[in-house]
Amino acid sequence: EINEEIVRRFGILFGAGEVKQGQEVAESVVDSSEIINTLSGGGVSTVGYAEEEVEERTSGGLLSRLRDDSGEDELDSAHTTNRITSLVRKAALGRLTLPCEIEGAERALLVLAGPPEYLNRKGIERGRKWLEEQTGSMEVRGGDYPYRGAGFVATVILLAGVTNVPRIKELQQVAIEAQDNLDEIREESDENLDELVSDDGDELESLF
Repeated sequence: EINEEIVRRFGILFGAGEVKQGQEVAESVVDSSEIINTLSGGGVSTVGYAEEEVEERTSGGLLSRLRDDSGEDELDSAHTTNRITSLVRKAALGRLTLPCEIEGAERALLVLAGPPEYLNRKGIERGRKWLEEQTGSMEVRGGDYPYRGAGFVATVILLAGVTNVPRIKELQQVAIEAQDNLDEIREESDENLDELVSDDGDELESLF
């Protein structure tokens, strides 16, 4: 299950920007340079993920029959935008590879993947703006990865330069306590050695 989670997250992250023959081109392209720039500052990074199953639109299908000229497209567009922003929140505030507070993250990268009809620029922009507000960072990149046949819409968020990581703080505290205990043991050992070799009553005569 862990391997599956890792493959799902990084498969989308690293697959974004690759355009195969017959595949739709992304509205906002994300390529390897975006990932490199997000990670270039160093520090601790974490990846979030969220997905929602969708029914892909096919000619003559149920979804296409529901569309007409009475404004259904606009409603569908609004629903698509809301779905994207909701997935962005779930990915950022949900199960991160390294649990942390996202506030204070120095850089972020947002990738939306799924059937093209379920992706739109407005949703990506809203998600990116929300990430800017939550992290306080002005280095938030975003884009989409059209992917037919997926059967779901997914969001992958890469947060770099995170500082408020409870698990790391716990490990640091454990290291501090271990160091203190080690110092106490060394001090006690030195005292025991002094007591062992000392001659308080000058009872031993010098051999020289």
